[in-house]
Amino acid sequence: MAGEPIDDVLEWSNKLSPWKQDALRRLATSNDLTEADVSELLTMVKSAAGFKLSVAAPKAVPFTKAHFGGGKHQPIILKGIANVQNVNRLTANASLTFCPKALTIVYGRNGSGKSGFVRILRTACRTRVENPAKLKVLADVYGDVAGPQTAEIVIDAGTGDTTIPWSPGANASPQLMQVAVFDTASAQLYVDGGNQIRFLPFGLALPHRLNSVCLGLKEKLESERAAEVGDKVSLTTIAFSPQRETTAQQFDKALSKSTTDAQIDAAAAFSEGDQQRLDEITAALSAGVAAAADVNALSKWVDSLVVECEVVGTAFIDTALERLANLRAASVAARQAATLAAGELFTDEPLPGVGSDTWRALWAAARDYSVKEAYTGQTFPILVADDGAAACVLCQQPLLPDGASRMQRFQKFMDDTLDAAAMTAEQAALDALAKIDELTCLRAADFADRLEQVRKRDAALADTLSTFQASAVKRRSIALARLRGEESDAVPPIVISTEKVKAFALKLKTEKEGLAQAGNTEERAKLASEKANLEDCKTLAANKSKLVTRRDLLVLDDAYAKALGDVQTRGITQRANELLDTHLTTAVITRFDNERARFDITHLNVGLARKSGQTKAEFEVDPKTKLTKVTSEILSEGEQRALALAGFLTEVALTDGSGPIVIDDPVSSLDRNRSSKVAERIAEEATKRQVIVFTHDIIFFNELSRTADAVGIEPVTVALFSDKVAAGKVDDAGMVWKGLNVAKRIGRIKNDAVPLAKIHAASPADYEIEVKNLYGRLRDTYERVVEEVIFRDIVRRGVDVVQTQLLRYVRLSDELAIRFHEGMTRANTHSHDNPAADTVAVPAPHEFTAHIIELETLIADLKAEGDAAEAARPQMKPKK
Repeated sequence: MAGEPIDDVLEWSNKLSPWKQDALRRLATSNDLTEADVSELLTMVKSAAGFKLSVAAPKAVPFTKAHFGGGKHQPIILKGIANVQNVNRLTANASLTFCPKALTIVYGRNGSGKSGFVRILRTACRTRVENPAKLKVLADVYGDVAGPQTAEIVIDAGTGDTTIPWSPGANASPQLMQVAVFDTASAQLYVDGGNQIRFLPFGLALPHRLNSVCLGLKEKLESERAAEVGDKVSLTTIAFSPQRETTAQQFDKALSKSTTDAQIDAAAAFSEGDQQRLDEITAALSAGVAAAADVNALSKWVDSLVVECEVVGTAFIDTALERLANLRAASVAARQAATLAAGELFTDEPLPGVGSDTWRALWAAARDYSVKEAYTGQTFPILVADDGAAACVLCQQPLLPDGASRMQRFQKFMDDTLDAAAMTAEQAALDALAKIDELTCLRAADFADRLEQVRKRDAALADTLSTFQASAVKRRSIALARLRGEESDAVPPIVISTEKVKAFALKLKTEKEGLAQAGNTEERAKLASEKANLEDCKTLAANKSKLVTRRDLLVLDDAYAKALGDVQTRGITQRANELLDTHLTTAVITRFDNERARFDITHLNVGLARKSGQTKAEFEVDPKTKLTKVTSEILSEGEQRALALAGFLTEVALTDGSGPIVIDDPVSSLDRNRSSKVAERIAEEATKRQVIVFTHDIIFFNELSRTADAVGIEPVTVALFSDKVAAGKVDDAGMVWKGLNVAKRIGRIKNDAVPLAKIHAASPADYEIEVKNLYGRLRDTYERVVEEVIFRDIVRRGVDVVQTQLLRYVRLSDELAIRFHEGMTRANTHSHDNPAADTVAVPAPHEFTAHIIELETLIADLKAEGDAAEAARPQMKPKK
């Protein structure tokens, strides 16, 4: 045996995620969730899905049975419609007031404005509609009134009157969703579509309402996902050209939500060294044999340049130049000292200049000639030969004693310490001059061309070398000038970049090796692969921010996917339908069959079967034939109407809460027999909930009024009418005369008779007209007494049904018959046109009042006699 529905719901809820349990708690304690509720639930869903939230999600509170208050919705009362503007032909500020309890019957002929009021209600309340766009409410298409269509719907939800503004297309009020509207448009859908139970009883609504929450959260999540993720991932695509299987491209393809910052940093790392290597490989792969030769020549030149840089760094720095200047200065000083000494020694010589540079050069030449050619191997000077005096190596004449003595003095001078020191100093300067490096590279004519080759590879180094070359060449010139004793310019500053040049030499060596590799097929393929990897790595590094953005988007998208997975409704729908089958489906089918029996359409071979629904219980009409699934193609118009009413009443009967129902033209296409059954069923429903009926059928109006009286309800009736100006006008006098029963007719007559005394005193002529009219309506009431009281509606005008079982009430004694005859005769007499010569007196006001009382007394006695007759005929009572 199945337990209570709420117990089954509770058991199921324990298996749900925490936020769903919390949602059930909120739903169980409130008819509607607030925006704050929805926001908190969304935060819980996101937290569970791994979102990074700025505000922590509230702690979920599980659903317990203590939270369940029975699931009842606070019923509302539909109090009326007011201040209608620009709707159909309804008069400006049109309004209707409904009975807050039981039954309101709104009667009006065709075109009186009933449909205008119904259209307002069907767009504001709950109704069956295939296409919501068809719920259109037009203005007066033939009028010239401009402005919006508006109205006010007045309800009482237990706290007093509340006004709900209405306009076409406005969001429906949740409270008005308790009001169910049935009209011709929805009738077709009940026949072909079945029932949709909005508010489920017994707590069964909780799973369906949870589904509604899930769908709402799903909509919010999808909207956020579209805004925050959308197609943004595609915007982070990195354009690699061409597509190839490099490490960088493989990383790009494999990037996922799990990729870490460290992995991105490593994959997108690209250094200056990587760029240099890429440049080298690019150059190597694009170069030919001539380029290899050029690089080889440049490499040799740079190697030589390294040597010259080192030379400049030692030979032409400031200290070296200073040393060379000092050498020159020392030789000059030594020679000056020797020359001074010679001047003092050779003052008596016939020729001047002995000891001078010119003289010394002459002496040195003579000595070389003597040693090498004239007197080979003999010590210079030769003064004595084998045969006597030696010949002078200069004049080729024999040396006389004076000449020999002079030669000895000259040699002694040359051998002297001052002259030797001078010669040593001068030789040192000459040696230094000989050692001055030519700086072949730096002074070469093609230096500028070589510099451009360097510039293509290292512009900064080229600039440095350009400055260095100018300074180095200048310093060499200064060095030569200083050793030669010449004037020289100021020493320019110099920066020696030997290490940079050495590093460049190594690069050239690598480039040379790369070119060599490029000439080898296998090595060239390796270089091409390395180049591709470096190029794609560079592209990846340039787009590192895209990698991070894409990873973050994938993380966010994954969180949304998890959140959306958590708000799926499939499992909830399945459990909701299982609960329906256990606790409600049988009740729905049974109720539908009972409603069909009430309308005498059980012979129709149709039934209800549950159809899965996410947010409400749906039951589909099954025509039980393979020929068609459309019930309306089988049934007559009248059968369709009766079946639709059965479906509608089944739905509202099993809908949680005693919401009002509005029924428009319920007996369209029905015969009188079935119309009377509909009237009985509506009257019965009015004992349970507020019912509002709109009808143009006066016979049905009377039938419904009668059946309402039979169940102890005094319906409130409203009469609408229209004129050439507008529709929807309420007749303040109430229902038309033929629509009033006996009691209401007597009440109307008594009300209209109140001013008779004043009229009688003011104008007998006017009084005669008024009282004659009242006697005519009194006569009509006597006629209606026959139908309604004496014969207890066994036979009614306009109805083709004879209710023979009511004969048990019929008994008319002679005394009552005579009283009826007398009263009817009197009413005839005073209501008809009597001859001018007739002496029939016009009854005074008090007499007319007495005649009304007589009728009321007669009716009471007739009812008492009928009740006595029924009591005396127990065998005629219908069996229950």
